[in-house]
Amino acid sequence: MDGKERRLRKIINKKTGRSLVLAVDHGMALGAMTGIVDIAGTIRTLDATNKVDCWLMTKGIYTHAFDPSGDPGVILRASGGATIAGPELTREGQTADAEEALRLGVDAMATTAFVGSVYEHETLISMARMATECRKWDMPLLGVIGLGKTNEDKKKDPKFIALGARVGAEHGADIIKTYYTETDFEKVVAGCPVPVMIAGGPKCETDLDTLNMIYGALQGGAKGIVMGRNVWQSPHPTALLSAVYGLIHEGMNVKEAADLLAHEVALDH
Repeated sequence: MDGKERRLRKIINKKTGRSLVLAVDHGMALGAMTGIVDIAGTIRTLDATNKVDCWLMTKGIYTHAFDPSGDPGVILRASGGATIAGPELTREGQTADAEEALRLGVDAMATTAFVGSVYEHETLISMARMATECRKWDMPLLGVIGLGKTNEDKKKDPKFIALGARVGAEHGADIIKTYYTETDFEKVVAGCPVPVMIAGGPKCETDLDTLNMIYGALQGGAKGIVMGRNVWQSPHPTALLSAVYGLIHEGMNVKEAADLLAHEVALDH
């Protein structure tokens, strides 16, 4: 056991080897979105289900709005500095360091690299430097693979997604967050030497679409999710969270998870 292994156990469930990470870091670039306007309330409601292994958030939300009832893992978003109001959303820089993460008591850090974007070089170098810094303190690093607007069409291309996952690992990330591809996702996982977890991306049309996406990713070798709006923008976020937990940690198939979702929705009414 060392520091990194101890911290990773706060993120990835030792029994299942998988993780359910809820991301609430969207506000740093997108502002007060539906579902996280009252972000403290959203966190409190979803935390009360005891289904969340770990949270991904910025230092501002950790400091001002995070008050869990238990002791879930926390991944500190450590890159940012760009918003939808600015000229280029992919121009991120470092917004936190390992010393700050240790002082806050979090379990990992996260930084984005925008592979294929105009700021690919800068963001990959930032990821590599953060990996070096994290290694000094046995702090795990989540590598978030972003695309940028010019690469949106490549989100479904498994070769491009596989490239980004591998590149993130090559630059020092211990876990990769990337997009699910409906075809050949197992090739994305096979070419990445560290655990791969899927992002939610844009809001799915239905909760069933979300369940199908997560199940497909798990079948393809993903170790779980790092997902936000597809959970907390659901009409029934707590019920959906239970169904997602069933997929990730209880080996449910989509029908079983959908039945659980329907049952919990009915109970709420």
